[in-house]
Amino acid sequence: MLVNQLRSEVNKILENARTGKLIGASLDAKVYLHAENPDTVSKLKELASATNDADALHRLFITSQVEILPSLSEETTSGVSYAGKFSDPRTGEIWIGVTRADGMKCERCWVYTKDVGSFGDHPTLCSRCHGVIDLQPQASPAAAAVA
Repeated sequence: MLVNQLRSEVNKILENARTGKLIGASLDAKVYLHAENPDTVSKLKELASATNDADALHRLFITSQVEILPSLSEETTSGVSYAGKFSDPRTGEIWIGVTRADGMKCERCWVYTKDVGSFGDHPTLCSRCHGVIDLQPQASPAAAAVA
């Protein structure tokens, strides 16, 4: 799949959404993708749910979320005000839509997720950042006194 070319098209639509004041930064956005080609759909779904977080589509697009749509019905696209298409002989046509991301913004990574606010000890963090913070070694009182 031509991820870099697809990313360029996504960036154009993100820029239109930014110019139209829908989003400020790309992390404010959710990207929707739809393809008719079954191989392309399979690859998009694989990339969207990559277990290596760095390779997930939302990380490659530098957005908060990516959703692969099964169809382009009026119901699925009614809230999408910025859209475009990417076309290549190998992938077929891919419809791209952009909306504001769902959820709240994580104070640490700035990604919007629905789980921000669900941790009592760190209510402004997403689950990914909460896990990182929980792994940080705590300074002992003796070490703090020396510093």
